[in-house]
Amino acid sequence: MLAWWLSFQCIPRASLTAEIERLHGVWRKLADIFSLGSRHYSVFDSGWLKPILVLTVFLGLFAPLYSAVFLMNEHGVPVWNSPAAAILFFASAIAVAALAELVVIPALAWAVTATRPAAQTGHRITAAVALGVCLVTWYGWMWWLGRFGSIEELRAANLFMGPYGAEITWNWTVIGLLIPLVLLLLPTGRGYGAQWLAFLGATWGSYAARIGIVIGGEAINRSGAGYYTFHLNFGELWYTGVSVLLFLGILAALLAAMPRDAQSAPFSTAKKV
Repeated sequence: MLAWWLSFQCIPRASLTAEIERLHGVWRKLADIFSLGSRHYSVFDSGWLKPILVLTVFLGLFAPLYSAVFLMNEHGVPVWNSPAAAILFFASAIAVAALAELVVIPALAWAVTATRPAAQTGHRITAAVALGVCLVTWYGWMWWLGRFGSIEELRAANLFMGPYGAEITWNWTVIGLLIPLVLLLLPTGRGYGAQWLAFLGATWGSYAARIGIVIGGEAINRSGAGYYTFHLNFGELWYTGVSVLLFLGILAALLAAMPRDAQSAPFSTAKKV
């Protein structure tokens, strides 16, 4: 909701007002409701700007950490109680967000302006560093658990490196970390296509890491009698799919509501001769 509101606040008030005034009757009222009345005021001209920015930063940091903190404090599973899980969740979220800004924003601008997307380089190193943190943290965590962890943590490390090893290696290490790192660090990382591949791989790996850690923690039988086999729950996939569709729907609604003269491509600049 905060991001939705700030998105309308970033649109010039004159442009937003002109677009809403073109509507009639109930549609104008609905536009005012869904834009949270943004054409009537500007947070950037008020004394609330700094508190809003602080709240935005806090929520931006808290959102990727929420699920890891929830796992650490609610369930009592030893492998979930490590701050390494929070580091993995946060760093992978930063990597995906950086790559999304590299590829999704130009693609959206192309969708609404027909301007050919150009490759960006601003967050390429940010994404690469975040993926490197994930790689070091994951294998450092497994090494630590295998040598200094409790019995339950040692069993979890053996599970991740043993029976679950193939799924973890391919979906998390190879697809989610190594391939995106190679694509970003080599000269090919400056290309738009390579950045898209890195984004898709990092997104898949980030999801796989979360699913792996959750299922791995659930798989440990507290009686010590073996473990559960690795399988994806249909409900988890269903909720993920619904979340993706909801995100795309909100994004499409926001793009449709933007004034046409605001639908420009800020990332592209004309070449000077």
